Amino acid sequence: MVCNSPGALDWIDLLRQGSYSSTARKDFNQEKSALVFGMNRRLPVTLIGGFLGAGKTSFLHHLISEHRGGHLAVFVENPGVLNPDAKALSGLCGAMRRLHDTVREIPAGDETAQVEWITRQLQECAEAGRFERVLIEVSGLTNAARLGQCFGLVPGQSEQFTPWAELHQIVCMVDALDFYRTSVVSSGNGSQDALRSFQCTQIASATLLILNKCDLIGDVEREASTRLLRQINPYARIIETEYGEVPTEIWSQGGTPRKLELMLEHQQAKSESRIIEPQADQPAPELTSTLYRAYRPFHPERFWEWFNTDHPGLLRVKGLVWLATRNLLVGGVSRTRWQNACGVAGIWWAALPREEWPEEPEALAKMQETWREPYGDRRQELMLIGHTAQLSDVVRRLNACLLDDEEYARPVKEWTALPDPFPSWDLEEE
Repeated sequence: MVCNSPGALDWIDLLRQGSYSSTARKDFNQEKSALVFGMNRRLPVTLIGGFLGAGKTSFLHHLISEHRGGHLAVFVENPGVLNPDAKALSGLCGAMRRLHDTVREIPAGDETAQVEWITRQLQECAEAGRFERVLIEVSGLTNAARLGQCFGLVPGQSEQFTPWAELHQIVCMVDALDFYRTSVVSSGNGSQDALRSFQCTQIASATLLILNKCDLIGDVEREASTRLLRQINPYARIIETEYGEVPTEIWSQGGTPRKLELMLEHQQAKSESRIIEPQADQPAPELTSTLYRAYRPFHPERFWEWFNTDHPGLLRVKGLVWLATRNLLVGGVSRTRWQNACGVAGIWWAALPREEWPEEPEALAKMQETWREPYGDRRQELMLIGHTAQLSDVVRRLNACLLDDEEYARPVKEWTALPDPFPSWDLEEE
């Protein structure tokens, strides 16, 4: 498989795990379900949010792979200009022969502009009369419940989405390992308190809490985490899982209007629950994202050291890497505060014969956007999410991992002799 856009393992692996059997039956079921949806039908909407790196895209992957109903409209927000999750999910819909589904990238911008964009998309999807439901994934820097305020469920709130859609669920993905270490056992320190307080608000305003990656903690830790989740949000259903796998009958079940009202009324959870109290003299940290892009390969040994070093303030990394010793293969990177992974994510277009390039004009245009001679589409393209004050230092350290001028000037065949501590990459993994 050739993959030059998505890259990090947490979603590249997902594309390998789905079962592609019974596609003909699924096509028939989709078409049959689409027939019952008419014009002017209000579409059920599921909002999906949660912690950075908690597995929101894994959940969506499983949801799309196992869905046996009608066509889906999926809107995906990612901080910054790189939206690999949307690209990966679009590829998945094609692989699953769900050709009438639509995956759309929520454009970067302020909240007002994004709400306006979503309103237009909801209207378009409702008037098309062929979609069963809408799934909206927001980034880990956003509380999904902010969009819930546009359904007019609480008196005085906006009804902007109401003519075309109705809210069914607010899902919050919780990283079991991160939650246990930072909220169950940690006494808190400085800037981390403000981040935990925001996560507490995400939890308190959900109708469905998915405690994901439970395989990374023991039974005692899992039970303690579940108890704390229940303290923060006594109303939501809690599901424990490992790879974002949640039965359809759970996530697709609509919440009652009263339950949805309760969730929206509890967005200020930190002040109501008294479970997490930020220090009064500690300002809230500013979280931001930045796209790191460079058209020069990493020295494998230097990047290995960076990859396995703790970087205070860096919360999430995902994207593509180009190692000087591996000019054929795209590297996919995924890193959270507690886990990291790096492996093969495909083959660079520049390494393939021209006849194997995409034929669609749009795909070719996208490829050319990141094409630089003499090495084509090979590049570093990483989305970095973290504390604003620390990201400039993270970028500086990444720049130090690139080949220096003397190394870059060597013939490419000499690059392969550079020390490379990364495990071997095999396209069979892809």
